[in-house]
Amino acid sequence: MLYLIGLGLADVDDLTVKGVRLIEQCQYVYLETYTTILQINQDELEKQLGIKIIAADREFVELSA
Repeated sequence: MLYLIGLGLADVDDLTVKGVRLIEQCQYVYLETYTTILQINQDELEKQLGIKIIAADREFVELSA
């Protein structure tokens, strides 16, 4: 199953409760960093959510698609 979950306006506090629950169930979590300027760094996001996140930067998106 593929879920597209928006991070909201700034950081993990803007995620919906349902979004957090879905993230906790996922085997892989990708963070789209190609077109987004994040207000929180990836390490802090991983720490707050308790998961490992794979950055989907420009190279990842263009070469792994």
